[in-house]
Amino acid sequence: MTDSVWQGGGVDLDAYLARVGYRGDVAADLSTLRGLHAAHVDAIAFDNLDALFGRTVVPLDLDSVQDKIVRQGRGGWCLEQVVLAAAVLDRIGFTFTAFAGRTRIRTGNKVGPALHVALCVELDGERWLYDVSFGAHGLHEPIRLAEDARLDGDWSFDLVREPSGEHVLRFLGPEGPAELYGFTLDVRHPSDFEILNHFCLTHPRSPFNHRMVLQRTRPEVRHLLAGSTLAELRPGRAAAFRELDKDELLSAPEEIFGITLEPGDVQALRKFLDGP
Repeated sequence: MTDSVWQGGGVDLDAYLARVGYRGDVAADLSTLRGLHAAHVDAIAFDNLDALFGRTVVPLDLDSVQDKIVRQGRGGWCLEQVVLAAAVLDRIGFTFTAFAGRTRIRTGNKVGPALHVALCVELDGERWLYDVSFGAHGLHEPIRLAEDARLDGDWSFDLVREPSGEHVLRFLGPEGPAELYGFTLDVRHPSDFEILNHFCLTHPRSPFNHRMVLQRTRPEVRHLLAGSTLAELRPGRAAAFRELDKDELLSAPEEIFGITLEPGDVQALRKFLDGP
């Protein structure tokens, strides 16, 4: 195939499908789009650990991302996961663009930096929001990208359009709608990801470089670890919270989030938890 800016020609599709446990047919159709989305979020956690290990670079080239997430069994933060997901969709033959959103959950901030990146897939005359990396409150499958679209089920979502023109993705929980992020469809390119990556890794106001943030989205339960606080979400219930001690924090990546850490990474995490 002719390679594109999304590097579909360089993705190891068989290895990715094995990593996420996808066993269905693969084609540029809605069934595949839904199946890949669900499999990805079930298997691959949001993981900011590299930012805590004193590493000054989190590489976004496809080879590095595949090595980390597919071969090593790690998670990744949204920029890494979008690089991987985009390459997979490109390899299969989907048509899509990337955009950036401003996170609102827990902050309500409509004018903060647009740090979250997701994909808009065009298929059979419709557009679909394909977002595999928002974490515990995020989508489990694509939602049609249209005003007043809904995705109903154990985990429900909708999209609303504000007078400003921004789309807002909302999580419809038992306590009412929670705004996740607002976005426009201004096209972003992989070169834009590098700037966002640098901010997330180095800026003093980055939400990702001073505390552990791990998230996993599974059908029956979702987990979010922010600092030492673990939130557990189940369909139709209010979130449950508990504080983890140091030993629990050290084991949480593998035991709760399914993240495989090398011995050196375990030691780096132990050093971070011990503090300066």
